[in-house]
Amino acid sequence: MEQREGVCNISFFKKVWYSITKFEQYPAMATEGFKRAIIYLIIMSLFVTIFMSISNVIEMHKIVGNLADYVEENIPDFTYDNGVVTMETEEPIIIDDIQYEGIDRIVVEPSIDNDEEKAVFEQENDVEGVTVFFFKEQIILRIRTENGQTNTQSYTYEEFISGYTPNTVEKFNKAELIEYITGPQMSYFYLNYGLTVALSYLVINILVMMCDALEIAIFGWLTAIIARIRIRFVAIYNMAIYSLTLPIILNIIYIIINYFTDFVISYFQVAYITIAYIYLAATIFILKDDIIKRMQEVEKIKDEQKNVRREIEKQEEEEQKKQTEDKKENKEPKDGEPPEEKKEEKDGNEKKQREEPDGAQA
Repeated sequence: MEQREGVCNISFFKKVWYSITKFEQYPAMATEGFKRAIIYLIIMSLFVTIFMSISNVIEMHKIVGNLADYVEENIPDFTYDNGVVTMETEEPIIIDDIQYEGIDRIVVEPSIDNDEEKAVFEQENDVEGVTVFFFKEQIILRIRTENGQTNTQSYTYEEFISGYTPNTVEKFNKAELIEYITGPQMSYFYLNYGLTVALSYLVINILVMMCDALEIAIFGWLTAIIARIRIRFVAIYNMAIYSLTLPIILNIIYIIINYFTDFVISYFQVAYITIAYIYLAATIFILKDDIIKRMQEVEKIKDEQKNVRREIEKQEEEEQKKQTEDKKENKEPKDGEPPEEKKEEKDGNEKKQREEPDGAQA
């Protein structure tokens, strides 16, 4: 494992495992820095984006199939020639029962080609949400909000067709359109649609996850204050990103289940944030316990040092006392032995007495 300045570079899949099962690894992952945490978040967002995009492409395939059936059964014969649609119908065709969630109503009226008449017709036939109008020479996307504000986008048929087909199409009729949208030629459309959806979802998911991590980090910061632990906010934010791992995996599972069934969790977003916060809070309290244990160990070391110091001082005192007693023993005479001064005087007298007779003889 590569090391840089004492920090371990943990692999992505180990981070996923640690983020779910090992709270004690959160500080180690957080010390790798903000950049690596953001990279981890982007990769997790990419996984979510892949599942969401696949789900959308499959859903679009179903919608196109239903559209082919609807056109075959309910739309009169028409032709498209050099950007102009011609249809044999006396009344506009209005479709409200649309399976695609992004569109609320489709209106087909190829007999109107005047801009003023189009504007009036749009106001009379749009609904709250998204309404798509198919006129003689253009497609108009009209969006009306709850407060009545509207926004319109217009496309020519050439622009619309060129965006979803690799070749230029100059003319076709109803039968050819049905054959085309149900055939293998639509693979280019699904690929283009999937890439467009994936790119938009990826950007949205990254921004949403960063905001979720920020929200969780704020709660974690408050928790750290309550627990009386000093942790840098960027470290808390890094750990908040890793705490989103299990909720993200649950979100992927939810996307898959929701695609195959109508199962809906009303407060999934609340549960999403709550699970992540529980992970982060648990990590903070584990950090607190570690700090307390380290402080206790430090106190034990200090106490042990004090005991050692006392023992050394005691030994020094005993040694000094012993030396003092030895000195006293050396100065005091033994039993039956004259003191040292008297002994020296006696020795001097005896020497003098020996010298006197020698002088007399001389």
